[in-house]
Amino acid sequence: MVAKYLEQYKRVRRWWTRLESLDRGRVHEVESENYVDEIYAFFLNCYHLKDWIKNDPEVSTTVQQQVEDHINRNRSLKLCADLCNSLKHLVLTKKQRSGEGPAFGKKDYALKLGGGRARIALNYQVDTTGGPVDAFQLASDCVEAWEDFLSARGLC
Repeated sequence: MVAKYLEQYKRVRRWWTRLESLDRGRVHEVESENYVDEIYAFFLNCYHLKDWIKNDPEVSTTVQQQVEDHINRNRSLKLCADLCNSLKHLVLTKKQRSGEGPAFGKKDYALKLGGGRARIALNYQVDTTGGPVDAFQLASDCVEAWEDFLSARGLC
């Protein structure tokens, strides 16, 4: 049987790839709010990878029990958890994991014209009590944290 958490892990990687192209700039072919949706979708899927790991019968109980501790020891994943829960409920209704009150902040769009097609890039900021964090950098740090967790346990 194939481990189901890998489906979610691969989904997280695909969402990250979309964010990477948006960070670099890509052909602008949808309304701008669609790009914000992609950023939100990344953080929702990224945080919920923990549920897939915890509920996958192919993952050992020991590893399932280590997931929450891994999140709680990693700043990026704690910020991701808080962002996800605030997106899910409109406001952060649970106790914050990060203690930094993360919230999506300033959006800077860059539009480049020429070559027959407009290109757009989006730099989205996450405001925290520790200062602003670039959303793409945070997403990259989250992916790296998950890769560290999974590879250390022989799961990817």
